[in-house]
Parts: sequence; structure tokens; C-alpha cells
Amino acid sequence: MSVAERSSSSGRRFQRRARQEADKEALKALILDTARKEFAAGTLETVSIQRIADAIGYSKGTVLKYFPTKLLLLLAVKQQDLEAAAEKLERVRAQTADSDMRLRRVMETYLDYWADNPDHFRSLFSMSGTVEDRRFPDGAYFGETEIARRSSDLFVVSVREFLVEQGAEPAPGLPQRLANALLSAVHGVVALPLGTPTMKQPDMRGTGRLVIASLVEAWTTRLAAARNGDAWPRITIGTFT
Repeated sequence: MSVAERSSSSGRRFQRRARQEADKEALKALILDTARKEFAAGTLETVSIQRIADAIGYSKGTVLKYFPTKLLLLLAVKQQDLEAAAEKLERVRAQTADSDMRLRRVMETYLDYWADNPDHFRSLFSMSGTVEDRRFPDGAYFGETEIARRSSDLFVVSVREFLVEQGAEPAPGLPQRLANALLSAVHGVVALPLGTPTMKQPDMRGTGRLVIASLVEAWTTRLAAARNGDAWPRITIGTFT
């Protein structure tokens, strides 16, 4: 075989491997997309690997090659959804200079992402199964994963920057407390209409923006009042309650 022939043969093998890898990634994406819809409509108990395999036209064994258990498939869906949301939040943070507006925009983007992707919200925050069902094979809980911490930190850092730019020195743990309060409020705005589809709820985005603006403006007012106190610039949870 000539040098040219060997080169051509090697090139064809490389292309075949590349196509095979692309096909595998495409199938994996299809499994995740289908599983997301199934988990959003059902629960860990009601959704089966066979049901997902039937929906995509593959065998159960094929799905299990990629995700050996139903739990690992659900956790993979959750991780993918959270990564997509975190990437959007990080882009917004990078594009917004003012800390007040950055905090608002981060929370509004969080709201808009779930409003645009209700299946992602339902599958990520699925309450099916037990707490132990949220463990990976290595024993770590989903909430302890790098992506879960990274997502949580986005809100905490945004709140801390807001407080510091106001001239405050927050007590240890305060940014986390305030971030949790704001996140819980916005999360509830999304969960209420999704959890009560037969009730006529106000516009999710409009309600969410009202909640965000109300809380951030209330914090700004509290901080302004705290500037007249002897403890300033030190602030605690008592500053906001």
C-alpha cells in the first residue's frame, strides 16, 4: 500500500470514529431530552427505562448502556438543566456592571429560564423518591455537586456585591441568608402556577419582577436607615427584619 493509500485509509477510519462519536452524543442527547419530558410529566416511580426506550425507538439495553440506572438518568437530566441555567446567569453577571441591576437581572434571568423551560423546572425540582434517591454512586448528594454549589454561589455572590457596593460590611453568612430568601420567593413564583395548573394565576414573569423589585428596594431602604445607626457599616440579619 502506498503512502497516499495509507493516508486515505487512516483518514476514513478517523471519519468513521468521528461519526460514531457524534452519533453516540446525539443518541445520549435524545435520551436526556426524552427522559426530561417523561420525568416532568411523571415521577421516579412511574417513569421506566422501557418507557423512555420505547419513546425514542431503541431497546432498553441501549438506554442502559448510557445510563445504567433510572436514578442516574434522572440525575443526569437534573445536572444538564442546572448547567444550562447557570451558564445563562453567568453571562448576565458578566454583562452587567452595576451591582443593584446585576442582582435584579440575575434573578429575572432565573425566572425567565424556568418560564421558558417548565419541563426543566419540573424535572430538576422533582420531589419524587426519597432523599437517598438524590445520591450519586459515590455517595454524594446532588445538592453537594460542583454544579449545585456553582449555581448557589451565583446568587450569594450577587447579593454580597450588592451589599458591599452600598457600603455595608455584612456579617458572616448574611449574604447566604438573603440570597436564600430572594431565591425562595422567586422559586415560589414559578412553582405556584406550575403546581396549580387549574387555577388562573397572574402572569409569572410580571409577578416575579414585582417580587424581585419589592425585595431589592426594601433592602435598599433598610440599608439607608442602617447608615444612621452606631453599628454601620456592620450589618446583620436584624438589619432586614
